[in-house]
Amino acid sequence: MERWSDTVLRIAWTWTGSVHDARDICQTVLLKLLTSPRRFDEERLERAWVVRVTVNCCKDWKKSAWVRRRLPLEAAAHAAVHLPEVGESPVLAAVYLRYYEGYEPAEIGALMGCTASQVSTYLYRGKAKLRKTLGGAYGQECLSE
Repeated sequence: MERWSDTVLRIAWTWTGSVHDARDICQTVLLKLLTSPRRFDEERLERAWVVRVTVNCCKDWKKSAWVRRRLPLEAAAHAAVHLPEVGESPVLAAVYLRYYEGYEPAEIGALMGCTASQVSTYLYRGKAKLRKTLGGAYGQECLSE
């Protein structure tokens, strides 16, 4: 580890441009080196193997979904999904108050200026929309209450 970590880090940083990603790749390469059954007679052969494995790990990193889907922090504000304000939808307001804040339907009705049965209807509609959006067995399991 002491012999190869600097070399691996430098190669990985060149490929990734990030110290954190380079450290992850370095850890992967060093684990492969430690767990590999190969033993090298000469240091130059070991160096060639370490460099090749490092480059291959960097290529795998570049192809990963993590790299393809992430954005720089500055671009994240522009890529954010618009979530409706709680005041825009009584359904969203009821769901928020019930499941995030923990209010009972009667309390929500008092806060929203409607009856508890209207709140129950809003909650039913919200769960139905989530079931439709999630689909499949997941939608049935999570929203069965």
